[in-house]
Amino acid sequence: MSPIKEELKDLSQFVRRWVFWRTLLMIQLGCFLFGWVISGILIPQNFFAGGLMGISLLIISLSGDWISLSLLYILLNIPLFLLGYRSFSLRFLLISLLGMGIFSCNLEWTAGMSIPTREPLLAAILGGILSGSGSGLYLRFGGSVGGLDILGAFLKKKFSIPIGNTFILVNLVIIVANGFLYDLDIALYTGIFMYVFSWSLQRVQTGFSQRKAVFIISKKPEEVAEKVLRKMDRGLTYFHAYGGLEHEPREVIYTVINLLELGRLKQYLYEIDPDAFMAVNDTAEVIGKRFLSWEEEGFNPIRKESTTPKSA
Repeated sequence: MSPIKEELKDLSQFVRRWVFWRTLLMIQLGCFLFGWVISGILIPQNFFAGGLMGISLLIISLSGDWISLSLLYILLNIPLFLLGYRSFSLRFLLISLLGMGIFSCNLEWTAGMSIPTREPLLAAILGGILSGSGSGLYLRFGGSVGGLDILGAFLKKKFSIPIGNTFILVNLVIIVANGFLYDLDIALYTGIFMYVFSWSLQRVQTGFSQRKAVFIISKKPEEVAEKVLRKMDRGLTYFHAYGGLEHEPREVIYTVINLLELGRLKQYLYEIDPDAFMAVNDTAEVIGKRFLSWEEEGFNPIRKESTTPKSA
């Protein structure tokens, strides 16, 4: 089967599943919140958003109301889709196109809706929380509304430019332009809005119950493993390592726990081996046993083929 036929088959199966409609529902909710913030806070306060919406607000501020914000957002997205359509799956392109349309419709529906917040600092914080939470909601379920995600992915693939650098550069230009058009205070409030937006987006996208990945090097790995397995009911993995100082083989324990369990693990480790070494890392997402399953993330259950021999 050719790649295009495989993608079409995958797309056909995708649109018939609940996860597709759930994603559209989350996009609608997130876009409504973002559109409400744009109409109720950003435009009245002369703040700019980040990314392509910030560029749209900048163009509107420079040229006046000769075009609606929703239509301008669509027009700016068209060259980005043409630029990156070869780099993405049909599933992602469909979701992005529908998301772009839903976002544009919500910009029209929320036009004129006010948010009764007059203090600029409070407005920036509230706007960042609402819009960031809305965006994180649909991103958590695989949604997209187009924008600089496509440009960033294209530049990374074509010129090896990190996606984060693209966003930082564009947002820096937007903040500087905001300061020139209005004043420095407005630009700083825009920066605060962008920061709170990013923080809220990340919190919602990864979840507030963020997991911790833990690496433990101890001279008593079996006793530590016993506490992890029996007392905390968590799985673990051994990595075979070699000490650089003592030149002896070591067993490195790797496990993933939640934030509440971290304190218990530290107590167990202190009681067993006070000289142990422990490194704790944040994890963006964990899928697997005792955490989220693939089905909970919207994937189809894998049907195991029967090993029973067929009768002749």
